[in-house]
Amino acid sequence: MEKAYKPEYKADLRDKPRTYAYSPDIEKLRAKREAREQEVRRMRRARFFRDGHQYKFGWLVDHFAKVNGLPSEDPITEQAYERIKSAAEADMEIMKTAIMKGSVRKRTVYMKGVGRLSLGVLGVEWEATGLQCDEIR
Repeated sequence: MEKAYKPEYKADLRDKPRTYAYSPDIEKLRAKREAREQEVRRMRRARFFRDGHQYKFGWLVDHFAKVNGLPSEDPITEQAYERIKSAAEADMEIMKTAIMKGSVRKRTVYMKGVGRLSLGVLGVEWEATGLQCDEIR
């Protein structure tokens, strides 16, 4: 530690590249975070069902009306669109929180005669309550 304080060594120490120890724990945490983020992205691509209508993030009112067989210029259609859109956004926030708190495990399959096999893919186990939409798939 003395060398760090001597003026003749400061330049050498400053220019010397630093290497950091590789930690498998850091890689595991990164993989778990990525699995959670991937699950959130998957749920954002899902369809949200409520009151006999379906909605998907990114849909405009015209597309919502077309998919649900509703007149596109009708104020009732716009109200239904806004109602399901706000419900889907609220549900997405609840699900995102549940996913981030969920447990991450390696996915396994059971094969008769072989037993359990690890797929090497991480999956997130989570549960959300208080959702406004009737179904999400």
